[in-house]
Amino acid sequence: MEKISEIIKEAATFPPKDAPTWSCRDCRDRGFTDSSVSYQCYGMSDKHYCPECDKGRAMFDSWKSEPAQQANLRTWKQDRIDRALKISGIEGLFRSKKLPDLKGNQKLHDEITKYLKNWKAMKQNGYGFYFWGNVGAGKTHAAIVLANELMEREMVEVLFLNMPETITRVKNTFDSDIKSEDSKLFERMKEMELLVLDDVGVEKYSDWMSDQMYQIIDHRWKNRKPMIITSNLSLEDLAKTYKPQIASRIMGNCKPIRFTERDRRYQAIPLF
Repeated sequence: MEKISEIIKEAATFPPKDAPTWSCRDCRDRGFTDSSVSYQCYGMSDKHYCPECDKGRAMFDSWKSEPAQQANLRTWKQDRIDRALKISGIEGLFRSKKLPDLKGNQKLHDEITKYLKNWKAMKQNGYGFYFWGNVGAGKTHAAIVLANELMEREMVEVLFLNMPETITRVKNTFDSDIKSEDSKLFERMKEMELLVLDDVGVEKYSDWMSDQMYQIIDHRWKNRKPMIITSNLSLEDLAKTYKPQIASRIMGNCKPIRFTERDRRYQAIPLF
């Protein structure tokens, strides 16, 4: 029987001194890997560039900078933007609204600019805005500008809904024999990357509506999914109109900004 000391000695010399070694064990210094953990650039690369080493990153950057790949990247990005626009619910002239349109209100422009620059952190924390104030003061305009910029810059999937119209659409499906996509709309409202609810509080109140709103807001609050909400009501008045818990959850994740009809100045409560 082989002695334990000899087994230990033999094990100590493994692997052999002349065995090949690599700086990166993932790709063995080839710069690309066959594993599922790799750079994936819009599905156009025939190689999976290794994300774990400088060589893989350099090879990926070099491949991505080629004119043909830049063209593919632009096409891929535009397809993503077009898809986001298609499902957003933002139509007609509203699609052209962008950040320069807010230049007349510098404080609001700066507030939205800061949000856009910090989108990843805002998304991670589920932060959004509650725009409220008089009719015609620019709340919907500001919400659409923010949504359009996020779709174009970050390819964010947005769902924009005018609440009175949405409630009418959904209620019209109740007596239908055909299951409409509108009947599933509330589920989409819970899960969409960014939800924009316009004119909350204008729709006719009912216990059913209050329950639906609570479920949507509560789900997004718990799962840190950002919302942009516009309303004629302050959060205090919204709490009286609906469940107080709805206003409480909105206050926890949305920065209230007050709009006035006369000059569109606002009062902001610090949140982020």
